[in-house]
Amino acid sequence: MAVRAKGQQLGHLSTTFFNIPSLFKQMLAYFILALFHIPHVFCTPDQPEMTFEELYQEGKVAYTVGEWGDCIAFMRRAWEDYKYYEDELISCRKKCQTEIEKPGEDFFSQYHAESERALCHLRCKRDRFTDMRPDLKKMTTYFDFMERKPYEYLHICYWNMGELSLAVQAAYTFLIQNPGHKNILDALKFYMEQPNYHDDMLVDSLKNPYEQRYMDGVSAYESEDWGRCIHDLEATLEKVIEEDSRCRLVCEDKIDWSLVDGNPDLDVLITSIRASIIRCKHNCLYRLSVVNGHNLGNIITSIYEYLHYCQYKSMLGLDATRSVATYLLFDGNPLMRRNKYFYEKEYNRAELFKPDSVVLEFYKKRVIEERYLKFIEEKFVYENNEFPPERVDDKKALNLEVVTDDEFSYASILNLLSENECRQLRSVFQNDLIDPLIEEITRRVKHYWPTAKYESISCQRQSRHVACDRALILSTEPSDCSEWLGAVHSGCVIVFCTEV
Repeated sequence: MAVRAKGQQLGHLSTTFFNIPSLFKQMLAYFILALFHIPHVFCTPDQPEMTFEELYQEGKVAYTVGEWGDCIAFMRRAWEDYKYYEDELISCRKKCQTEIEKPGEDFFSQYHAESERALCHLRCKRDRFTDMRPDLKKMTTYFDFMERKPYEYLHICYWNMGELSLAVQAAYTFLIQNPGHKNILDALKFYMEQPNYHDDMLVDSLKNPYEQRYMDGVSAYESEDWGRCIHDLEATLEKVIEEDSRCRLVCEDKIDWSLVDGNPDLDVLITSIRASIIRCKHNCLYRLSVVNGHNLGNIITSIYEYLHYCQYKSMLGLDATRSVATYLLFDGNPLMRRNKYFYEKEYNRAELFKPDSVVLEFYKKRVIEERYLKFIEEKFVYENNEFPPERVDDKKALNLEVVTDDEFSYASILNLLSENECRQLRSVFQNDLIDPLIEEITRRVKHYWPTAKYESISCQRQSRHVACDRALILSTEPSDCSEWLGAVHSGCVIVFCTEV
């Protein structure tokens, strides 16, 4: 990974002080924990009083006074305890999810089940942590670990101990989660200028195994090793779904107190907490989509973008059509829609395009979450001493229906251009009518892709690759006017680019 930064010096971090929660919030926390079965925090087997929170603070103190060896020891031990703590919380949540009998539809049955889960969590954590572990005092500490903050201190401590390789590794590990962080970029530039530096030191010590499998799958795709591509990308997908479930469980142990203002009534409080947890769960996929420091946007669609082609090249047509159908649940990228158009022509069986059942349920869950969060974000807005105007929809039940059929009119794309228009578009002598024609065609394309923008018209015999990642390419050749072409194409074409 190329790192561009300016500066020669390694800067010191400023010491951060956190505000202690008010008594109201401390008392309210216990109420919320019982109501939403969100566990409070207990501890590790050895030295239970020294949690990652205390160890982290000790590490920062050691850093401040220049005790570099102690800084390293405290920060590494803090990270170990943090991972232990998180793994045990997830284990308890999984246990209590499966052990509690499913409640009926009435309120008291559901309330009772929530209370049973809360009791299950308390007992499980008591068994795992004992009663000697102190409570987590500041949730901001937990968020620091999520953002790999200890590594921002560790790289400087390692450098001052003469450990260049470990300093680089720690700095790079922090940068992966915080791309563009100026101080870390400056530090890495400084390290790269040292005589003993080499690129093998750029290691993300917290890289999730699915990240490597994804990169291996893409590498196999590029080297046309279709079997290995399929194996690695399918394994990646399975692991991503599993990691998303783990991430969602962790969200149930987070309360965003910034949403609690003053002394709200119970309904407002419950809504605020639920929205915070659901938003956290919904964002898990986005967090998992950062692979080796690169934001893929949606790792699931990125997997299928490569997987369908590897399956097609392996003559696994049924699998390829399923991958395309699954991708299109999340994204109407015109290039992927063109792939479906191609496969429909190839196999002449529209019924083959059925999404993967596991990912389909995953998609439905996300659509409903988006609806709920959209309602919260649009309706719970208080500006100029007013809420948004009341509407009939405000009192209707949440729509839980999710349409998964692909209703796109693929045949219509073949009628976007007429033969006369194709002739004008490929004419060497462009006239004053060409701009209005392009505007008219753009208007037609926007009916299917509202963000579409005209990119270019060209005529070349050699094959070439379209410049944008989300392109609609239409032939203007006399033999196949308005034919839908793929990303790699030749001949006379008109190209439109779209955005997500």
